[in-house]
Formats: sequence, structure tokens, C-alpha cells
Amino acid sequence: MGESFALATALLFAISVILFKKSVGVVSPFALNLFKNCLAFSLLLVTAFAILPLRYVDIPANHFLVIFVSGAMGVGISDTLFFIALNRLGASRTALIDCLYSPFVILFSLLLLDELVPTVTILGGTLIIGSVIVSSKRSFGMAISQNQFWAGCMAGAAAMATVSFAIVMVKPLLNSYPLIWIATIRLAGGLTVLLLLLPFHRDREMVYRVFKPSPEWKWMASGTFFGTYLSLITWLGGFKYSQAGRVALLNQTSTMFIVVFAALFLNERLTPVKLFAVAMAFTGAAIILS
Repeated sequence: MGESFALATALLFAISVILFKKSVGVVSPFALNLFKNCLAFSLLLVTAFAILPLRYVDIPANHFLVIFVSGAMGVGISDTLFFIALNRLGASRTALIDCLYSPFVILFSLLLLDELVPTVTILGGTLIIGSVIVSSKRSFGMAISQNQFWAGCMAGAAAMATVSFAIVMVKPLLNSYPLIWIATIRLAGGLTVLLLLLPFHRDREMVYRVFKPSPEWKWMASGTFFGTYLSLITWLGGFKYSQAGRVALLNQTSTMFIVVFAALFLNERLTPVKLFAVAMAFTGAAIILS
């Protein structure tokens, strides 16, 4: 079950990246992150109370704090950094930086959970990560400056490190409490970080404008539904029901989904080499699932 959740997460995340890319050019990364977290938190909170009211969920204060901090790091900080990378690099280049996600999860799982990765998983993971490297060997569309490239790369790498650490730190608690409430508390942590940072934002009026109805809402709201509301639940489900390193490597197939979707919907070039890379990625996923 964990593997199915992991692949569903990869597909949902890839869809959301394309949708968010439609709006990230006209909405700042911070404003977009705040919008999506407010909307997703509202959806999760309503869903959580509809499924299981909080009075029936007994979460000790120390565990609540771990879940909350995990969300502050993995949603509030990491997602903002990710949108900065997406804004500077574009979807395909960001997909390349995203390949750091699974190595970070494996590293933190080893350090914090003493979790070892089976040889067959390493083989499949090598194909998945290798596919991203292969896909990077051809055009990514518009040229960008060196400063823009390295700023995007640093933001993307930091995003992958923080989101990886955040999920590994909360993994031991995933079997103890309902996923819907863990997702809701994590999102509350991420939203709190953004609200604390809002008074220091250099253009708060621009942030406030994102909450006024606009043509970009269709992309932002749909990206939030797929990429935060649904994928946050499936993402946590993957880590709950399977080994962290195994799930992270399957999550990594989102990179190939992004490359394909970027070609279909964003007019980013899809070359034969990138098609070969996609085949490599899904071969790796099949090996992990075998």
C-alpha cells in the first residue's frame, strides 16, 4: 500500500508543479505558498473534523510539537524555497534539482532511524536518479543567467534538504495517529511560519492581492487541491506504510512526470534523450516494486 501511495504522490505532485508554474510568473513564491497553505489547511480541517473530530484523537503535547515543527520546516520553509527555485529555473530544471530529495531522505533515515536500504531498492533508485541526470543533457528551453541559475539551484537544494528532514523526523509517529490529523497539524505548522514572516515581507500589499479573485486562481486553487490537499495525505501514507528510502525513491518518479507534463502543457522541449530518461525512471520504479 505504501508504494501505491508513493506513486500517487509523484503523479499528483507533478500535476501541481505544472499548475503552479502557470501562476508563479505573476505571483511571488511567498504569496503563492501562503495562498495554497491557507486553502489547503481549510480543506484538510473540514475533512479531518468530518472524518474524526479532534476530541477523539489523543495526541500528547510532545508529539503534537514534533508534527507541528515538521510542518513548519517541510511546508512553510521548504515549499517557499521550492517555489523560488521553480520561478528561477522553470519546471524541467527544477525537476533536476528535485533528484536530491531521495538521497536526502535515505541519508536522514540512516542517521535518525537506522534504516538501511535493500540492494534491489538501491538498483532501482540508481536508475531513477540516473534518468534525471540523463534528461538534463539536452535543452531546457529558455537560457537563464548564471546568477539566476545558481540562486535557483541553492533554493532547490535547501528545499529538498528541509522537506526530507521534516518527513523523517515525523515518520515514527505516523503509525500512532490518523493521517488526516497529522496532515492538518503539519499544515498548521507551515502556515504559522508564513504568517509570522508576513509582517516582514517587503511587499505585503502584493501578498494580500493574491487573495482577491483573479484569473490565476484557477491555476493556484487546482494546484493546491492536487499538490497539497491530496498529495500531502498520500505522501504521508506512503511513509506510514513502507520504508522511508523506498518511498522516497518512488516519489522521485515525479521528476519524470514533470518532464513529460512540461512538454505537453508548458511547451518545454521533449527530446528522444528525455524519453529514454523517462523509460529509465519507470524501469527503476518497477524494480523497486518487484
